[in-house]
Amino acid sequence: MTTIPILTPLNSLKNTVSKRDVVNFKKKWCNENEIISKIITDKLRKYFISPVLDVGAGIGDIAYNALYDMKVICIDINKVSLSDHALSPKHKRLQKNFFDYAPAKKINTLFISHSLQFIDDDIVKLNLQINKLNPQNIVLVLNKNDDFMGELVNLFLQNHNDANPEIKLANFPNNYKLIDSVSFKATLSCSSFESLAKQISYLMLTDLSENTEKNLIRFLKKHLIKPEFIFNQVIEIHTQNEK
Repeated sequence: MTTIPILTPLNSLKNTVSKRDVVNFKKKWCNENEIISKIITDKLRKYFISPVLDVGAGIGDIAYNALYDMKVICIDINKVSLSDHALSPKHKRLQKNFFDYAPAKKINTLFISHSLQFIDDDIVKLNLQINKLNPQNIVLVLNKNDDFMGELVNLFLQNHNDANPEIKLANFPNNYKLIDSVSFKATLSCSSFESLAKQISYLMLTDLSENTEKNLIRFLKKHLIKPEFIFNQVIEIHTQNEK
């Protein structure tokens, strides 16, 4: 497998991803959120039992488009306002760390869409927090990493310890069973290979040095006809094991 030479130390972006980074990726470069919203609306609404906790909700566009009439609490470490995106009257926004969240009332559905990599440092801690919340259903949206995205993930994991791409976790969620899933494809399309390299850096939660960025751009140009690729994703529905 081709590797990307790491010539300069890199830094994790895990705690520094800005609202602008998220908005640019979701609304400018990648079409995944509109596809996710449509799949939920058409096929998976029955698994969303109110109230729903949307973890790492970003601007809350999926909840707004697919769960408009349901009670949803959208939490994110970034402050999000109406100037960023409209809010359903039944939705509430909180600037909150997931591990600090303690609801006054029971959460019935936990929705984690492409935000697992931000909360996966300690799997035991993650499972404990979920067990405290005790939702009936957990809905995960993940990259499958069985394609070009997967090759990029392997490249970064092999070459830099601070890289933290989105990967499927073993034994997660604990005490839940998978009951349904829907696979789909999304497209990441940029105006240049330079822009694509920056978006890949965002996806890997790693800051690229100047030399590493140049090597990544060369790698992308070698493997892609244009600064665009399709990647496989899945929406998984997990429900509590019977006690």
